[in-house]
Amino acid sequence: MHARVIFFDMDGTLVWVPGSSQADWFAQQIEALGLTVARERLAHAYARAQERWHREIRPHLGFSTDSFVEWNKLILEELGFAGELTQLAAKIQSYWEDPVDELFPEVPEVLAELRRRGIALGIVSHRPLIGIDRSLEKHRLREFFQWRASPDSTGIAHGKLDRAFWAALLRRAGVSPDEAVHVGDDFETDIRGARRAGLHAVWIERPELDHRFFPGRLWGGDPQDVLLREHPCARVRDLRDLPRLLD
Repeated sequence: MHARVIFFDMDGTLVWVPGSSQADWFAQQIEALGLTVARERLAHAYARAQERWHREIRPHLGFSTDSFVEWNKLILEELGFAGELTQLAAKIQSYWEDPVDELFPEVPEVLAELRRRGIALGIVSHRPLIGIDRSLEKHRLREFFQWRASPDSTGIAHGKLDRAFWAALLRRAGVSPDEAVHVGDDFETDIRGARRAGLHAVWIERPELDHRFFPGRLWGGDPQDVLLREHPCARVRDLRDLPRLLD
């Protein structure tokens, strides 16, 4: 696998947000705002809202911040909150401007090795750009990345699922699709999205995140019934495998 540029996803790939589930994370955010929620209802409300978001919101707003604010509103509605919920939903979403995330331990050494090899690196995330930058600064990773991109920063709402999103990144990097690799944990966005745009794609399936959704991951997916050209080029359990793949 030849690569002049490697683009990395963030959540589940470089960093992770503590918590047992997205629903639990959501409960923590609204409780921090002084609201009470029946935890036994939350998982059902979250699942119902997610289904509605995929059907009603994502086709139009993609993965933009506006889209995620609308998702938060759907969850609040499913929990029985009434009235004008936009401001509350936006406060919940503002968590992603400075998330409490943790770095996977092998990340710095792998990034340093890739840089030593002369490979240019970028970040491609559905987080807002301010959340990307604050995380990189916090974990002292900013120096490794020449490019950062999100649906908000590019104005391309569907992000990694839109070929125009990747085309713009490849032009900035000055490479063709077959000279670029994307590494991520979400099959639908990180793998299928990149493969449809002609990039190589490496699917990282960390065992410590098995059977567990968390903020930032939309769907793990499974390639069994997917076109062969949309399959990952490789599957790894740790970023330490990445330099060996390039060899």
